[in-house]
This record gives sequence, structure tokens and C-alpha cells, in this order.
Amino acid sequence: MHIRVERDAFVDALGPVQGVVEAKKTLPILSHLLLEATPDSVWLFGTDLDVGVRRGLAAEVLKPGAVALSAKKLYEIARELPQAPVELQADADLQVAIRCQRSSFRMKGLPRDEFPSLPDLKGDGDIALETHLFRDMLRKTLFAVSSDQTRYALTGVLVQVLASEVRMVATDGHRLALVRVPRPAGKGGGTLDALVPKKAMVEAAKITREDGSDVRMWLADNQLILQQEASTLVARLIDGQFPNYDQVIPAPGPNTILIGAEALEGALRRTSAIMGERTTATEFEFRQGRIVVSCVNMDLGEAHEEIEASYEGDGFKVGFNARYILEFLAAIDSAEVSLNLADPLSPALFRPAGDDAYGCVIMPMRI
Repeated sequence: MHIRVERDAFVDALGPVQGVVEAKKTLPILSHLLLEATPDSVWLFGTDLDVGVRRGLAAEVLKPGAVALSAKKLYEIARELPQAPVELQADADLQVAIRCQRSSFRMKGLPRDEFPSLPDLKGDGDIALETHLFRDMLRKTLFAVSSDQTRYALTGVLVQVLASEVRMVATDGHRLALVRVPRPAGKGGGTLDALVPKKAMVEAAKITREDGSDVRMWLADNQLILQQEASTLVARLIDGQFPNYDQVIPAPGPNTILIGAEALEGALRRTSAIMGERTTATEFEFRQGRIVVSCVNMDLGEAHEEIEASYEGDGFKVGFNARYILEFLAAIDSAEVSLNLADPLSPALFRPAGDDAYGCVIMPMRI
């Protein structure tokens, strides 16, 4: 194998591919990526057997061939090279010479036969979404995915493509984020229901470009295939039962409380400064026309801040995990937040004001 490629294009392609590779694996080959040159194209492929990324690369192919190279080391070397053409040439012993201006390296490669093969990409349920819409849906749900591996079915994002809309849902048992968008017309006719690991969706956000073409999705066997131009992501689906989220989302009540998003974020950040390492509840005391946000640390002291809110009714108190609300606020662009809360023990529904397509349900904490 012998190829010549521009350094910036090489680094740009290596980044997302090496991002899925696990450096510490019992199988040494899984810390590598596959560099494959055909007569008319060059491809990079990395996988941890659950998530894989394949990326096309514009390059001059002087001699076709394939070799597996350490993903992290190849990326580290490429980033430090000057902005000039890079040559990679593998000999019969899979020793790969890397040359760029006055710099030269040699890396030991592994044979292509030892590397996992790319799964069959043929499947059903093809749908296309505008990239900015796809990335926005990820931004509004990823923060709610559980990191508790004992609750395996909650460690991913549920992606549903229905007849009239597209949904993404995530929950960790304490909060749930749901975003719905109308299904785009003329961009695929299939349906899709897939529970996708968080890692795959994080990598999907990295490989998709805002200025790129539509993101296409479809299912092949037990895997989700996601593609944009020369980038392809393959993710093994989570085999588990996602909760019936429709039962969790409270119906919006008649008493909707409106709060300024910036004021709420500022109050939460400032009052949380008194917190220790333990997660304690941030208290919301609802009064006529305002909310008093309070945080108490038995060892350090307490903090209080009052913000305006369109609340009318009897006063009451409720506790929330401040981090949950802050992560919701970071995912929206609205100037105001609407809050529906029946009583201090019921789930609270947070939404961007005037937006019924996105909501975050947060369970209260005892205070």
C-alpha cells in the first residue's frame, strides 16, 4: 500500500474514527484502525465491536492495499505533522513508513485479516433528516441518558421514526427528555424503532457536520446505520425494554408557571456554589409572583435567591436536583421556561415557553 494525502484532510478523517476505538482491549487489534486503499478511494474504519465509524478520505492512491495501525498513535503523529502532503507506504512485513517534509516515522502494522469486517450495510427503514435538526434532537436528549450499567435499557437514546413524526427519548429514571419533530416529507418512507447506545449517539454528533448533507438512518439486522456523505456510523442496538414514557409525562395543567431562563440558570448556579460534594436538593419556594431558590449545606451554610415568576396561588415548597434543571436549560434557546407542577411530590414538566415539541420531566426530591 502506498498513498499520498493532505495532512489536514488526514487529521480530519482520523479524528472521529479513532474516537470510537478503545485503547485498552483484551484483543490488541481493537486498539487499531483499518487503513484501506482501493484503486479509486481510501477508507478508515475503527470499531469497538459495538460502535464503528468508517470515513472516506480524498487521497492519491499510488498502490492499493490495507493495514491495521494503532489508532491513537497514528492520530497523535498526524496532528503534529506540518501542513503538507503526507505519504504512507507499507512494505511486505506491514512496516508503515510515514513521511511529511523532513519528518519520518515507522509504525508496525497488523494484517487486514485480523481486523473485524464492516457489517452489511443493507437494510430497511431509510429516512433522511436535516443535519441541524438531527444534532438539535441529540443535544436535547443525550444529557438524560443513564450511566448506570445495571439499568442497561436506560443507557441509550430511543429513536422512533413514525408515520408523522420523529422522536428521541432518554431517561435515567430520575428525569426524562423527549423531543418530537414533524417527519420531513419526501425523505424516506420507512419506520424505525431503535434503542441506540449513548456512545454511538455522542460519536454521531461528532461525525455529522452542520454544513453537510442530510443525515440518513436505517436498520440492518440488529444495528443502526447512520450516514452523512463519506462518514458512516454502525451501532449495535441495546437489547432491552425501554420504559413506556407516555405514562411518565404529566399532562400540562391549567397553572403554567413562566420563569426567565437566564434568571433561573443564574440563581441555580449561584445557590449551588454553597453545595458540597453530596447531591442535596435545591429548594423552590413558590410565592405570589416569585420563586425563592435556596440551597443548604449543613457544614458550610446556606444560599438564597429570589427570581420573578408568573405564579399565582398558595405558597408551597418543592426540591429538585439543580444539575438536572441546568442541563435542561443548556439544551434550549428560549428566553422563558414553562413549568407545570401539580404538587410537591408529582413529576414536574419543564418546557421552553411556547414549545410543545420538547419537554423534560424531572422528579422532585424530598426536602
